[in-house]
Amino acid sequence: MYPFTTQTGIVRNRWYIAAFSSEISRDPIERTLLGKPVALYRKENGEPVAMYGLCPHRYYPLALGKLRGDAIVCGYHGFVFDADGKCIEVPSQGTGAGFRQPTWPIVERGPLCWIWMGDRDRCDPALIPPYEDFGLDRPGWRYSSPNYFHLRGRAQLLIDNLMDLTHLPYVHHHIGGGEAMKNPRLVEEERAAGYRVSRTGKVPFTPFHEHLFGAAARFEGLSDFLSLTDYYGPELIRTSLPVTLAIDGRDEVPAALGALYILHGITPETETTTHYFGFSTRNFRLDSEELDAFQYRSDCTIRQQDVDAIEAVERRLDAATAAQRELLVRADGPAVKVRRLIQALLDAERAPEPAAAMG
Repeated sequence: MYPFTTQTGIVRNRWYIAAFSSEISRDPIERTLLGKPVALYRKENGEPVAMYGLCPHRYYPLALGKLRGDAIVCGYHGFVFDADGKCIEVPSQGTGAGFRQPTWPIVERGPLCWIWMGDRDRCDPALIPPYEDFGLDRPGWRYSSPNYFHLRGRAQLLIDNLMDLTHLPYVHHHIGGGEAMKNPRLVEEERAAGYRVSRTGKVPFTPFHEHLFGAAARFEGLSDFLSLTDYYGPELIRTSLPVTLAIDGRDEVPAALGALYILHGITPETETTTHYFGFSTRNFRLDSEELDAFQYRSDCTIRQQDVDAIEAVERRLDAATAAQRELLVRADGPAVKVRRLIQALLDAERAPEPAAAMG
């Protein structure tokens, strides 16, 4: 499965975003995750439930049924499954069925619901990406612009896109200052939470910056910038708006400037389609609904451009890789590094368990 040596490109032992918290309610919904249909709903106490989404009787979608207390009732023949998946009622015979529908651990943290569909004995909520790293549970930070895109392309194409930002002046040509990303200085760093790429260079103050930071932050000339890209795993990548480090000819950076993190939740739907969850966090202009609206419009525009580019690649990817070897260049270094990290995860999942020692 391009670009890996395994037949699958999906790492299963990870916490993936199943939905924004606001999407899950007492009205069941279905979402295909890691190739499986999953019914999502809330119990009466508000806790989310993730259950295999097809009734085992006639494979009718459970999300088309209704809830009765914490149980879900199939809308075809009335089979009832409790929140743990146990079939507790078959109306046609007045009994349960002694059958348990598969369910998966799902954890709600703030605006996100995370699902674990890998090995149960490896499931640990501590493995959810660290919220403190990107401001989701820190005072002085604002969460904004949640958005979702269905991507008709494999997850790795999105990961490659986010790890190689030299596409900015071409795909996102409407953003001022993007030229600085054509050939920035790169520094790579291994971190406890993953892998980081720092990009530095010079950029002018643009109308885009003014929308974000306000007119008081305006400066003339060029500034030194730092842009961070953090890979937490195949499920989440954080990018950042370039942070101004110094301004030519000035002793101080305007106090109005701050940090803006852009989060990219990447959940495989199938081997070649992806759920793309996006949101932002920032530590400036915390009460500005005007900035929230601008950030949402900007994020949606940028992500749609990425989606369009990736879907154009996916449509002919298999034929292209069969006909021509991929040309990799220096700017692909971070993407290739991440591919290797993911390949190692895939290999580990494919490897057989070691045989028990003989006594």
